[in-house]
Amino acid sequence: MAYDSAATRAKILRAAIEEFSASGFAGARIDRIAAVSGANKRSIYVYYTNKELLFAAALHKVISELNDAVPLTEDDLPGYAGRMFDYLTRHPAALRMHLWRQLERPELGPDAADVYSEKMARMTADPAAGQLPSTDLLVLITGLTQSWVLAPRDLLTAADGTDPYRPERLAEHRAIVVEAARRLCAPIPTAPA
Repeated sequence: MAYDSAATRAKILRAAIEEFSASGFAGARIDRIAAVSGANKRSIYVYYTNKELLFAAALHKVISELNDAVPLTEDDLPGYAGRMFDYLTRHPAALRMHLWRQLERPELGPDAADVYSEKMARMTADPAAGQLPSTDLLVLITGLTQSWVLAPRDLLTAADGTDPYRPERLAEHRAIVVEAARRLCAPIPTAPA
């Protein structure tokens, strides 16, 4: 049987995403990535040179997949919030990798600043009409989409003691996320003078 280098690289990258999302950069071990991927350590270093470049490749894959699956739609931010919530609850490694990046290697990964700048320029916030500035609005909506995954499990189960990830509960919270995003996008009423 012929050696398939593309398949080996893909297995290494999947194992790296699993390892880095669970342990972060500092806690991740190349030995565990090799064991899970079925590749030897030498192959990992041949394909990715070092642990930092492997982490960067894993970040790039996770963030690119997320951006492809849930494009930022500046004309439908509540819909975007719902789709992002769905993605993050189905792919928790995406958020964990992003958090590890923020904590340990903020300079790594794809630079999306230009994408955000372009989208925010098209959001056309009007502070005089009581609309939130585009950057603040997007930050708040991003926080909404991540809040369920980041909240302490004890908090999520406090109300009724059931699994907070059961489909019915996720659907309830998703509806709340979308409604909260809709309200954030609406003009803020001003108090009469």
